[in-house]
Amino acid sequence: MPLYKVKCEKCGKVFEEVAKVDDRYGIKCECGGDTKIQICPTVFHIFEPFDHPNLGPKPVHIKSKQHLKDESKKRDMTSYY
Repeated sequence: MPLYKVKCEKCGKVFEEVAKVDDRYGIKCECGGDTKIQICPTVFHIFEPFDHPNLGPKPVHIKSKQHLKDESKKRDMTSYY
């Protein structure tokens, strides 16, 4: 989903919001005011590397849902399967 920079027409607050393309004109401010999309030269987000203390530097190749559960339990992490 794209990241939109919007400005509230009621209070003037400028903020960023992630929304579906179809929902981009329905973004509301915290105050309840309507918003207008701001035009930006580039709209992209740079993701920083995810660092978790229970993850090692090598990837783990998961073969099945049970293997995922076992690896998650071994690393004290939560599996949603």
